[in-house]
Amino acid sequence: MNTPEKNTIYNEDCLETMRRMPDNSVDFILTSPPYNRKRNDKYADYDDNVDNYYEWLVEIIDECLRVTKNNVFFNIQKTMYNKKDVYNLMHHFADDLYDVIVWEKSNPNPSNGHNVTNAYEFILVFGSSFKANKTYVKNHFRTSVTQGFDEHKAVMHSKAAQFIILNFTNEGDFIYDPFNGTGTTSLVCAINNRFYCGSEISEKYFQLSEERMQKEMGMFFAQMTLLTPKP
Repeated sequence: MNTPEKNTIYNEDCLETMRRMPDNSVDFILTSPPYNRKRNDKYADYDDNVDNYYEWLVEIIDECLRVTKNNVFFNIQKTMYNKKDVYNLMHHFADDLYDVIVWEKSNPNPSNGHNVTNAYEFILVFGSSFKANKTYVKNHFRTSVTQGFDEHKAVMHSKAAQFIILNFTNEGDFIYDPFNGTGTTSLVCAINNRFYCGSEISEKYFQLSEERMQKEMGMFFAQMTLLTPKP
């Protein structure tokens, strides 16, 4: 087994990456898997329709728990297609499920007809303990809905990643994202002095995340230079 390289994104299935990783090889995991919506209106390069979705997620969460020293933050939205799987996951991992953080959307896309609009997502927190970096951190936060990209419309809002990373991890921690997507977790880690690592099975999204890291990190450091007082 090999310890994953810091500040590296692997263009492969996350199970391939994690099976090479020793136990307790990263400090935290923050990720958001596909939600099995049974349609492809969010992804240009992924078929969001998995027959064995529950078993697939169980295998992934088992590996996440093995390779992580502290907490796994597993973001998932309950939909009409996956709600049984989500509830079964919570039951299956009840001994490891320490808390549930609710991420509320201020402007969710409205449901058709008179169906109730889904305005929140779960962030399942796995681990044997769970502490915040300061007092009075609620297990609830609110953001707008991110617009994403033409190629990938199911992008985690950077403020959601920032809420987890700033409240529950520390500078110098090593954070892994098994579903790296367009690189939100990696970007927020880099900006906030955390080491990152990710896996992304899609070549298109892998390239998009690499381009996004270079562009947005360049903009961030340029802004920091402008804000730094001259001696």
